[in-house]
Amino acid sequence: MALKLKSRELPAVEFRAVLPEYLGPGGECFIEVDARAGGPINPAYIEGGENLALRARVMDRKSRKIESDEEFVKADSRNAEDINRGRFGILYDACVIEWRSNIQTEDDKGEVTNITCDRDTFLALYEQRGVPELATAMIRLEREILDAGKAIAEDDEETAKN
Repeated sequence: MALKLKSRELPAVEFRAVLPEYLGPGGECFIEVDARAGGPINPAYIEGGENLALRARVMDRKSRKIESDEEFVKADSRNAEDINRGRFGILYDACVIEWRSNIQTEDDKGEVTNITCDRDTFLALYEQRGVPELATAMIRLEREILDAGKAIAEDDEETAKN
């Protein structure tokens, strides 16, 4: 009898960043991400980027029709935030296999718990203001995922030459 077991996808990137202690339960606070490589070797990443670029052009076209300078600047700012959120959404959807963290958050009742490691929380971490180490970690993660894609593409080119 042959069993059909789920196979584990091996990540191209195993990212870990140590964050300020005050974000966690005391002691070391961290975020860890297992991810696929991004960039041109990842078709889902490319498709997401193309869709995001199209959405950005539509938003830009709509904001150009706004006559009030103040409203135009506000719309332009909202558009930039939306595009950046979309960029990390694509990164999550196309590349993140699994992630873990012991960052803690406080709910409406004042209870402190570990964050939930899902898509919404991942995007919320990117948007968190006032914690530069967190923003730095998220940007570093994006760079490592894209660098892994470049390295794999270069290895593939080298193999094709031989």
